[in-house]
Amino acid sequence: MKKFIASFAIAGLLVLGGGQALAEIGAIDAVPAATLLLPYFEVGLENSGSGVTTLFSVNNASAAPAVAHVTLWTKLARPTLDFDIYLTGYDVYTVNLADLFLNGAILQTPVFGPGEFSDPNSVPGGCSFPLPANIPQSLLDYIRNLHTGLAAPNGFGNAGLCGAPDLGLADAGDGVATGYITIDVVNDCSLAFPGNPGYFADGGTGIAANRNVLWGDYFLADPGNAFAQGDQLVHIEAMDSVQTGFWSPGDYTFYGRYLAYDASDNREPLATVWASRYFSGNAGPFNDDSDIICWRDSGLDDSFFFPCGSIPSPYPLTQNQIVVFDEDENPVVLEGSPFSPPPVGVDVTPCACATTRADANDFGDIFDFGWFYLNLNTSTGSLQDPIKQSFVSTIHSASGLFSVGFQAVHLDSALDKTFTVTTAPADISLPANGDE
Repeated sequence: MKKFIASFAIAGLLVLGGGQALAEIGAIDAVPAATLLLPYFEVGLENSGSGVTTLFSVNNASAAPAVAHVTLWTKLARPTLDFDIYLTGYDVYTVNLADLFLNGAILQTPVFGPGEFSDPNSVPGGCSFPLPANIPQSLLDYIRNLHTGLAAPNGFGNAGLCGAPDLGLADAGDGVATGYITIDVVNDCSLAFPGNPGYFADGGTGIAANRNVLWGDYFLADPGNAFAQGDQLVHIEAMDSVQTGFWSPGDYTFYGRYLAYDASDNREPLATVWASRYFSGNAGPFNDDSDIICWRDSGLDDSFFFPCGSIPSPYPLTQNQIVVFDEDENPVVLEGSPFSPPPVGVDVTPCACATTRADANDFGDIFDFGWFYLNLNTSTGSLQDPIKQSFVSTIHSASGLFSVGFQAVHLDSALDKTFTVTTAPADISLPANGDE
């Protein structure tokens, strides 16, 4: 497939090291990209008794300055806040979300002109400097409420409505803000969300650009207990355009659900089937359960807000198949359903939201050590049924002393669009010999 094997060089990197960054569209690889995904964040607010926070960095791999557009989304994929950050050539920008949620502060890099390795002839267009650095108290209350399962306060168009679950899937008002973040390279500063008209136009000619220049990482930190866990951000590349024939309307792209799947965002999708190691917390020094972080695409434009006390369709998200293996290839097939709502008596995957941090033991009867086969496709929600992109990573920790995080292994790409629904839970149908 030409879309899966296409590669290109990030020419700007030649200035520093003389090397090239090669990438494959359809592979989830840590290379400079047009969009970054922070698949899950959490921040303890004042009333939570928790000191947890999330830090992430955005880096510019190009000598030319870049503008990155940051969007915060709730656990059910409702956008709440967006802002722009300006990066000089090879610049690094770090955000501590505790500063944002607790103090309303957005640390902005001062614009002092190009650095030693920056392109002196490139200047950002359309941005008014200094960029906003402080969130008004009313807006701060708004995002705090929506990211903790509470209603939007008065003074907003969605006042009294919710953007995150407060029944079963989250503890409303527990004071821990959760969600996920997208970061897009853009041509111009704006107050637009990715789903707004004009944000994407084919060939990177809208607000969003197609320059693959962003890279970054993130940490889930608990400073009070001197403990942190981290991983790469998810790097999502843009490539060519529909007009050049690389993309076709109907292709699955990362932001496709907001664009009627016309492929005009030109961004590669993620995978739908994953393999991930786990520890159950019952074996020797590995006395903490592994955490499974899931980011999922419902296939729908979820930007509307909803009455508190309800969970809008198609949430809670179901799954096609979960198989748990021990280290001797013995399987346990967890009963599930690709259809929503699930039949009575069928367990719903712990990855039921747009972003979830689940405990390994939430997956049911599992072994002390083993691995998960996670087929997170469903057959509800979009023109692309039953294909649904997702992202999975795993955090292993022990005794509150050490921790490592890994991206799960992806076994396919949503570009393939060849998936068939498995309706019989006992039917273990895994890829053979690594075939996708």
